Amino acid sequence: MKPAAISKIPQKPVKKDEGLWQRIKKNKQAYKYVLPSMLLVLIISIGPILYGIGLSFFNANLYTMGQGTVKFVGIRNYIRAIGSLDAEFLTVLIRTFIWTFVNVFFHVTIGLVLALALNRPKLRGKGIYRTLIILPWAVPQFVTALVWKMMYNEQFGFFNFALESLGLPTVQWLSHPQLALISAIIVNIWLGFPFMTMVATGALQSIPRDYYEAAEIDGATYWQKFRNVTIPLLKPAMLPAIILGTIWTFTNFNVIYLITGGGPNKATEIVSTYQFNVLTQQNAYSMAATYSVIVSIILIIITTLNMRVTKALAQEGVE
Repeated sequence: MKPAAISKIPQKPVKKDEGLWQRIKKNKQAYKYVLPSMLLVLIISIGPILYGIGLSFFNANLYTMGQGTVKFVGIRNYIRAIGSLDAEFLTVLIRTFIWTFVNVFFHVTIGLVLALALNRPKLRGKGIYRTLIILPWAVPQFVTALVWKMMYNEQFGFFNFALESLGLPTVQWLSHPQLALISAIIVNIWLGFPFMTMVATGALQSIPRDYYEAAEIDGATYWQKFRNVTIPLLKPAMLPAIILGTIWTFTNFNVIYLITGGGPNKATEIVSTYQFNVLTQQNAYSMAATYSVIVSIILIIITTLNMRVTKALAQEGVE
């Protein structure tokens, strides 16, 4: 066929991406089947969320609810939370960012180092090592937290007993403000690194050995193989795990509550324990809801920026 004839062949128009409504109309029978479960999710999940958002615009507390004087106050609760009237919340929020950054950094670092060690081809007993590493994550958090709290005990705890055995002075692990926060961070690192280890291990095992062999032929060093082969191929698995780890750590409640209870003198409180104390001790329901909304907005912004900057979901076609 001549080139001129080819140009005369009518070309099919490129089909644009269908919108959500077009897809629903096209597959309406399938959507009818999932409609009951979608309604159930909306009632169970979305309903309480909307109720909490709505509650943040009122002055609901134990006194106003008892007197029947609950009224709409607009954004006054938000002004109080982020303004000068409640500087304590801002302090707690900054501490929560520090808590999250330090924990996630060590989760990823320790998890990646252990995964690289377990991925060595000639290493024996990999199954045993992986089982031992995942144990801290498999055991319920409250059990691990209470065990660590006993080890931190200043009178009969394991750590002070070990220090006394070495002729060293004992340490006030949970009574000193800075040490108490560091102690809680250590516990949370212990609980969190196994998850990152398992994610990194699975991702490393999916990398074909041919890439490393080709890099060796080109004379690449270990660091060059790690930087140019391992890291890029780990990103699709590790970045979503880091996002999840950030959310879990930012909203973590069990570790702080069980280890220090937010003390001493509120020196270890993070947003989750602060909200809990506002709700249970002050009975300020609207303020607790306000803090929850603010934290949710912060996490949505962090997650969105993270996904856009790192393009964590680009390979799955998610915009």
